Amino acid sequence: MTAMNVQDFEAARPALLGLHAALLDAERIERERVRGRMPRGLWYAAVLEDESLAWLRPLGRLVAGFDEALAEAVRTEVPVSREALAAFAGEARACVTPGPRYLELLQAHPDVVLAHRDAVRALAPLLPPPAPAERAS
Repeated sequence: MTAMNVQDFEAARPALLGLHAALLDAERIERERVRGRMPRGLWYAAVLEDESLAWLRPLGRLVAGFDEALAEAVRTEVPVSREALAAFAGEARACVTPGPRYLELLQAHPDVVLAHRDAVRALAPLLPPPAPAERAS
């Protein structure tokens, strides 16, 4: 496994936020295409409460959790633990591994493709390469 450090996570943070924003924008475009224009407050409520958008929440929680860990480290003067960094790395890998809806948005929205690329590149120093798939016998 690569050596993980807080600076690598801090460097990846803007790309993760960019990916989250691109995915939210794409979802809103798709929703408004079907249902018509949504006032900002209604959209924010949907992001927080609509189960069809629940798949986006782990990415937002990842960034918020990392921010909280950094703030706690500064407050207590105790560095973020290797275990916490490893947990963040695992969550980050899961967040940039496209599921069905994520794949649909990648196919339909070039901004999502670019944001995904940027996030994967930014996370590369933090993540070990994926294990090779087992061959089917």
